[in-house]
Amino acid sequence: MPPSSRRRRARQPLRKNQGGYALIVLLAIVTMGILYSIVSALTPMQAKYQQSATTQDALRQAKEALIAYAVSVNLSSGAARLGDLPCPDLHDQSTSSAGKKGTSCGNAAGTTGQSNRLGLLPWKDLGLPELRDGSGEHLWYAVSSNFKENTRVSKRNSDTPGTISIKANDGTVYDSTVIAVIIAPGAPITRADGYVQSRSTTGIPNPKDYLDIDTASGEDNAAFQDNGSDGFISGPIRDGTGTLVTNDQVITITYNDLMPVLQKRVAQEILNCLSGYAADPDNSGRYPWMASLADSAAQGSSAFYNDSANTRFGRFPSDLTNTNASRSSMSKNWGSVANCNMSGGNSWFTTDWSEMVFIAIASAFTPSSATAGPCAAGSCLTVGSKTGIKTVVLVSGKTLPGQSRGTSAAMLNIGNYLEGDNATPLDDVFSTGVSTATYNDYVLFQ
Repeated sequence: MPPSSRRRRARQPLRKNQGGYALIVLLAIVTMGILYSIVSALTPMQAKYQQSATTQDALRQAKEALIAYAVSVNLSSGAARLGDLPCPDLHDQSTSSAGKKGTSCGNAAGTTGQSNRLGLLPWKDLGLPELRDGSGEHLWYAVSSNFKENTRVSKRNSDTPGTISIKANDGTVYDSTVIAVIIAPGAPITRADGYVQSRSTTGIPNPKDYLDIDTASGEDNAAFQDNGSDGFISGPIRDGTGTLVTNDQVITITYNDLMPVLQKRVAQEILNCLSGYAADPDNSGRYPWMASLADSAAQGSSAFYNDSANTRFGRFPSDLTNTNASRSSMSKNWGSVANCNMSGGNSWFTTDWSEMVFIAIASAFTPSSATAGPCAAGSCLTVGSKTGIKTVVLVSGKTLPGQSRGTSAAMLNIGNYLEGDNATPLDDVFSTGVSTATYNDYVLFQ
């Protein structure tokens, strides 16, 4: 065989190996291309997810801060009121006042200042960083007239609803008692009414440049009105052509978000006063008599309730200064009790909560006892399965079906305020539990 033929035959296996390597390289290139395509497709999705996460986190922080603001009021001041929420920020955003609450957002009835109840979130007064949504915009905020701090509604307690309505994406109202709304405006768009949003870092922001309209439901987030006439709707919403018409993201503070924690604060404040009173050396562990239901009803909810001799269950005696019913050897002034924000019938209580709070005192710890306790048979209270209870504080929830409140006659009937075992207090047995359609008392005891 010629040498050249032998050389050609010797090279053939090498060419086969090279073809195999080339195929592997080709497959690697194709695989890398596919992976690149997948990664390229995922990147916008990941960015969108990150933007949404940033928005939701900012909204959550704002909601938590607003609830804390309303609950953590310093009640040592006679002007303080539980449930106060700040007016929105309506300042020129180029000034140092940006991020601060407005001085007023309407009269007590809410018939004036409507436009002042929608604006930017006052993040400085809430102790927050300069929160922005995923598109880099400041959060917006609207407050119900019933919960604005200036000027306040005349009375605020468990029977006070919010006044903001919220619509689902199909345009139906699913809550008309919202207390406050926080909005992430998203990137600017052309509103469904043709208005082109334009934004600036200076001047007083125009709601239409940030908040959107859904013409299908008739909801314009920039034209907020209390009492259900024009509330808010959350996006994203697209029209029939697929065009984005609403990209506002909305989170709410509902009655159920705020009122239970306000009731808890009220109960704790009252228990602080009772505990401090009993701890006074002159009182030797005993509690004062309560105000009788009949006396409270006759005086009306604006009065200072006084204690009544031999009354172990009744409304909280908000003023002990001018009465001797709780035995002359005991302290008779809440102002002398440490950690008690009830000096002289403090207005936060007498104006708002006096009709709604009830106290039970165990017979072993009343002013008529020579010494406080111990709990002999039948001398202490029971709450559920717990026995040996000295005092129980009960805060009424909102009016339930079948209950009536506000008149002197209605105030005589404990069943108009408390439910279950709590509506029959003379047996010294009480109950506690989660709110339902037939029970919504808040109970605290020691």
